Amino acid sequence: MLRINISTQPIRLDYSINNAQMNLQTTQPKIQLQTTPAIVEISQPCGELTIDQTSCRYAIGFKNISDLARDVAAEGRQTVMETIGRIAQEGEQMAGTSSNVLANIAANSTVSKDVEVIYAHIPLPDISYQANPVRFNPIDGNVDLNLHRGTVQQDYRRGSVDIQVTQYPSIEISTVDVKI
Repeated sequence: MLRINISTQPIRLDYSINNAQMNLQTTQPKIQLQTTPAIVEISQPCGELTIDQTSCRYAIGFKNISDLARDVAAEGRQTVMETIGRIAQEGEQMAGTSSNVLANIAANSTVSKDVEVIYAHIPLPDISYQANPVRFNPIDGNVDLNLHRGTVQQDYRRGSVDIQVTQYPSIEISTVDVKI
C-alpha cells in the first residue's frame, strides 16, 4: 500500500512598518489695539468788568475836573451876584434917613443861614460784566488695529511598509510503501 505524505510549510514574512507622521506647527494670531483717548480742551478767556460810578460819585460831591471847575465857576458867579445885591441893599439903607443903619447892617451880617440836611437817594453804580464765549477744542481719539495672522506649517513624513520573506512556502509530497 502506498501512503502519501504531504507536508506544507507556510510563508513567513517579516514586517517593518513606519507610520506616517504629520507634524503641524502653528503660530497663534495676534491682535494689537492701541488707543489714544479723545480730549476736549475747554477754555474761557476772562470777561470784561465795567464799573461806572460817575452818578453815585456826583451825588456825594466827587466830580471830575471839568465838571468841578464849571460848578465852582457857577457858585462864584452866584456869590458875586449875591454880594453885589447885598452891597446895593446896604447902600440904600445908608442913603435912607433911619437911625442905627450901621447897627442894623452889622446885625444882619452876623445872621447865618440855617444848616439844611437833605436825605437824598444816591444812585447805585452801573456795574456790567461782559463774558467771553467758552472755547471748545476737541481732539479726536485714535484706534490703531494691527492684525498678525496665524500660520500653520506642516511637515508630512510618509510612512513605509517593508516586507521581507523569511521563509518561502513549500509543499513536500512523498510516497512511502507501507506493508501491512
